[in-house]
Amino acid sequence: MRACPKCGQRIPSSERYCPYCGHMKNIPLPLDAYELGFIENFKHCVVHKYADFEGRASRSEYWHFMLVYQLIIAIILFICAAISCVTPVSGTTGVGLGLVVLFILSIGFIIPGVAVAVRRLHDLGWSGWPVLLGLIPFVGILAVLILMALPGKTAANRFGNPTGVEVITKQMAHKYGFIDATPSTPLTIVLIVVLVVLWLLVDWMLAN
Repeated sequence: MRACPKCGQRIPSSERYCPYCGHMKNIPLPLDAYELGFIENFKHCVVHKYADFEGRASRSEYWHFMLVYQLIIAIILFICAAISCVTPVSGTTGVGLGLVVLFILSIGFIIPGVAVAVRRLHDLGWSGWPVLLGLIPFVGILAVLILMALPGKTAANRFGNPTGVEVITKQMAHKYGFIDATPSTPLTIVLIVVLVVLWLLVDWMLAN
């Protein structure tokens, strides 16, 4: 057992993360200071900050979380639609089964999704209440997306210090045990293209 250097709680020596505060051992700065890779960021939002409505979230934290989440949705629907194409099950039925799976997953992802959106608003210096605009069809959702895309405050505000300001290189990821490094712009573009292609394929398979 060892004491977490951030919160002081006793945790197993083999644990990379403190289950009480989410601190990652052996890194020189708090975990929130780093711009995490796609996998590490998604894990951070879903596991370590599942219902954390405090603090701040950078644009990269929010949008990387949303990109991975959308990829998960698209992959599940693609698999279901592909299975429907090679089995007697109709495409609509196959995607319907996929939607059932997604509904179950979405129940678990609602809380971390709202939490990271609230932290993103905190990054702007706002309270988290404007996230409720997302309940308004079209206009409200668009307003929230615009807010999520705005740059955060570069200095500390009443919600804490800026997050995601330190880049994780591949060497750092290997040294400190991060799952992946800060994603490059080309990688992000590739994943966005993959997401679009998956949705187009699902649409095509449904139409045929």
